Amino acid sequence: MDLISKLKKNGNRITESRSTICNILEESGHEHFTAEELYNLALKKVKDIDLATVYRTLDILESLDIIEHSHQQHGSGIYYLKKYEKNTHIVCKICNAIEDISVKVMESVEKIIEKNSMYKLTDNHFVYTGICKNCK
Repeated sequence: MDLISKLKKNGNRITESRSTICNILEESGHEHFTAEELYNLALKKVKDIDLATVYRTLDILESLDIIEHSHQQHGSGIYYLKKYEKNTHIVCKICNAIEDISVKVMESVEKIIEKNSMYKLTDNHFVYTGICKNCK
């Protein structure tokens, strides 16, 4: 996935800061970041980047359906490359480790929800919380 060419194709200006953010996301695979974490990683490569640039870039990438975000309980949103049509996370309440929940598992849960609610589910930005195996 070439994020920079997708931004160019949609008429967005490519600055050194924006390019750095895109490269970090691409190199991460499907890693999850807060905007602040992306900012701190980018700051190591571009000294004059600011947090507002990170948020603007994330907003643009999300509007192009390239990345998604989810909200953590009492925390910052997490951003990640959109790798799957549906993506649900579980976050450790102690160490903040984040894992994806299997699509198959979530499809089973969604079928139960649809059956009991009479809704057709279309999307979710749901994050479960718990305690990971390392923190038990």
